Formats: sequence, C-alpha cells, structure tokens
Amino acid sequence: MGLRLKRQQHPDQGLTLVECIIAILVVNLGVAMLAAPLLMVAATRLRNDRINQATELARAEVDRLRVMMEQGIEIRRATTGVLPPESSVPATLGQADRLSAQPPPDRLVDCPGNLGLPTNATQACRRRLNNTEFAVQVYRGQLTVNNADLVLAYPVQVRVYSAQAVPVTASETPINQEPAAMTSSLVGAETRPLAVLTTEIIRSDSSQTLCRLTNCS
Repeated sequence: MGLRLKRQQHPDQGLTLVECIIAILVVNLGVAMLAAPLLMVAATRLRNDRINQATELARAEVDRLRVMMEQGIEIRRATTGVLPPESSVPATLGQADRLSAQPPPDRLVDCPGNLGLPTNATQACRRRLNNTEFAVQVYRGQLTVNNADLVLAYPVQVRVYSAQAVPVTASETPINQEPAAMTSSLVGAETRPLAVLTTEIIRSDSSQTLCRLTNCS
C-alpha cells in the first residue's frame, strides 16, 4: 500500500511573492483612484481661502474711502489725488454697475505706503495678506460736486486678483467675480477677480448732498 503524501502548510508561513505583488497593485490602484478627488478638495479649499482673503482686502479699501469722506476731509475736484483714479467707463451715482465694464489690470505696481492708490484705472496695487500677494484694482466713476467743487459722492468698484494673474486678459464683459466652486486649478490661474465690491461713497455731513442726490432745486 503506497503512502499518500499530503503537503502541510505551516501556520507561520507568510504570503507568497505573487500575493505580495497583487496586494501592492491593489493598494496602488486605490491610491490612484483617490488622488484626483483629494487634489480637487485641496485646490478648492485653497482657492476659497484666497477668495475670503481677497474679500477682506476689498472691504478694507472701501471702508478706507468711506471713512475718509465721513471724517469731513475736504476733497475738491482739483485735489483728487487721494481718490481712486477715474474709470474709462462713464458712470455716475446710481450707475455703479457700469463700472463692471472697466478693463482689467494690465500692470501690477508697488503703490506708495500700505494704502497707496494706483495712478490710473488699469493698474493694480500689490497687497500682501497672510504671506499671500494680491493685486488690488480700485477705480471710481464720475464725481458729484457742489458749487464750490467739494466732492459730495462718487461710485467706486474694487477688484482683487491673485498677483500671479496680472496682467489679465478680459475674457468677458462685464467682468464678474470668480465663483466659489469645486476646482482642480491652482490659485493664480483665474482670469476673473477673486473679489468684486461695487458701492457708492457719499459725503453725509454736507447739507447739499441730499439735494444733489435728489436733484432738488
């Protein structure tokens, strides 16, 4: 009677080489499938953070202009160097939305001081926030003045771009803000501003302001 030999597998025996290779391939496949979604989540979070920072910069610019008017500083037509440069797009009070047709910045400059203004509407000031560089484009519409040429009000728009995006080539008109949505692109690749604020700056301490705004006689 012949003996039947039976192969016994020792309980401490490890995986074979083939099994190890298959396991590595499965893990690599899983990592590859997760890489794209993780990259998109990271890029979206980064851009949304930059949008929040850009909005903070835009609000600071508007608040500074509004405070300057509310403090009663006498700004006249001949001394408008403290005001944003005039847009090439005609816009008066009540027409601030027209400023969205202003061409984007074609140059990034180092404006004097932390709150300096550009010399024309197509320039953008370099601003730094949280170790990140932005390009702030600020410009105004036409001035509303009294008989003594005292500035009473004007429309203004502020756009904040990623500094890496300047010079910007306009792809649409009017120019709208970059939406906060899922993306896989890097910050700086946008051609639209990260933040846009449009408002009107009005001198409230002048008795002639209300009359000018309502066209009273």
